[in-house]
Amino acid sequence: MRTPRLSAALVLAAAFACSKPAAPTETPGARAEAPAPAPPVAPDGPGRVEEGTFASAALGVDKRYLVYLPAGYDPAGARRYPVIYMLHGLGGDETNWVEHGRLAEAADALKLQAIVVMPDGDASFYANWATPVDHARCLGQKPVFSPEADPATYCVKTARYEDYIVRDLVAHVDATYRTIPERGARGIGGLSMGGFGALQLAMRHKDVFASAASHSGVTALLYAGPHPYVAGQAVIADDVKAWGKEVEPIGAHVRGIFGKDLATWQAHDPSTLAASLSDGDLALYLDCGTEDVFLLHDGAQYLHDVLAARGVQHAWYLGPGKHTFELWAQRIDDSLAFHAANLAPAAP
Repeated sequence: MRTPRLSAALVLAAAFACSKPAAPTETPGARAEAPAPAPPVAPDGPGRVEEGTFASAALGVDKRYLVYLPAGYDPAGARRYPVIYMLHGLGGDETNWVEHGRLAEAADALKLQAIVVMPDGDASFYANWATPVDHARCLGQKPVFSPEADPATYCVKTARYEDYIVRDLVAHVDATYRTIPERGARGIGGLSMGGFGALQLAMRHKDVFASAASHSGVTALLYAGPHPYVAGQAVIADDVKAWGKEVEPIGAHVRGIFGKDLATWQAHDPSTLAASLSDGDLALYLDCGTEDVFLLHDGAQYLHDVLAARGVQHAWYLGPGKHTFELWAQRIDDSLAFHAANLAPAAP
């Protein structure tokens, strides 16, 4: 049996600090990232960020989100917009991309004519959990990975986070904002745990999303080594019972989400899902820093090779950078531009 050594890969609580990485460079042989498209004439001025709350049937509670509305957005106007969903990491919340990732500034600089929705995802890994939650117990204690969060807004009655994003949130956004309510006008991205969520949700729901982007994401849930990565020598776990034992309570949390059945893990693992993708199924963007303390760059290289072996074109960056917002704040304009280049444009 091969049991993955977690290598702290899922200790993804946002560490905001530290040194600024060197200027980005493209990995030799990687496909160049898509440049921003020539946008339709966009109104001058910044977009605006608003707060929203809605009732999620999948979670049984109300959940919060932030939404970036582009310059010129008029709820009574004729123009409709593509939507990009941006997910946070473990220990984060819906405010992270705006407060630490300079998302609004990057969108303004690009003159992005798209709506960007940033939902609260708790510590969910954006999956429907195999283990039921105890809502009453949750309300009586501090969240393990977000001790400053209010249990009243953090705790859910049913942990169906995949349905929460793909069904509830998408339906709410399409009903509330002037979206283009079509698969070809929806993208999803995220950082760390959210990068994992973006990839697996898009790969599992190609009928809902046309593009997906991962910043330092858990791109290979079952990757067990080697570290550093060696092409052609990847070891993929086939035993998940002891997954993450050396980094509790993270390991127990993730084992609770995906359960004991290896098939469930494989059904959510981006690198396993990628093995059945064909070129053109999804527009995919991946990045990771080579100084990632959780060694997520090794899994990213593995996913990159899986995609390349299948002839699936994708935007790919591997270069200097740590597992911090120093890197993600530098790369957010690249992923937003990538989404804009691969989604239907705002119209008319």
